[in-house]
Amino acid sequence: MSTPAGFQFSGRALVIFGVVSFIIAGLLLFVAPDTGTQVLVTEVDESDISPDEEVLRYSNLSEEGQELFDQGLRADEFIRVNQSPPDFEYPTGDTSATALVEKNGTVYSIITASRCKTCGFVDTLGIGAGLAGIILLLRGVSRLMHGETDATED
Repeated sequence: MSTPAGFQFSGRALVIFGVVSFIIAGLLLFVAPDTGTQVLVTEVDESDISPDEEVLRYSNLSEEGQELFDQGLRADEFIRVNQSPPDFEYPTGDTSATALVEKNGTVYSIITASRCKTCGFVDTLGIGAGLAGIILLLRGVSRLMHGETDATED
C-alpha cells in the first residue's frame, strides 16, 4: 500500500502527532528506567593506594554518606540503594565510580554504579521523539496558519 501522489498530512494531524511525540519523549526521559544506584564497600590494602589518591575520612562524611557507607560495609556484595549523598559520585550507564574512605584506621573502597544498562539508549530515543515533536508541531502550525487545506477536503 503506497500513499497517493501528492498526499500530505493535514496541519491538525501534524499537531496531534507532535503532541503525542512530546508525551512519548517525556515518558522516556523522565519516567522510564529505574536508575537506582548499586554500592559495594571492600577493604583496600594500603600499599595499593597511590600517594596522589584522595582518602576521605569517615568522620568528614555527611550523615547520609556515613549511612550509605555502613550499609555497603555490612553487605558482602553490591547492594541497591535509593539515596545519593553528595559525598560520592553516581555515574550513569555502564560506568562506576570509586572513592577511598578511612574508618577506624582501615581504608575501604566504595564503588558506586548505575543499575541502568539502557539509560543512554532510552535517553537517545526520548530526545529523538522530542525533536520529532518539535518538527511536527512547527510544520502543523505552519500549515494551519497559512491556510493549507486538509488533504481530505476537495
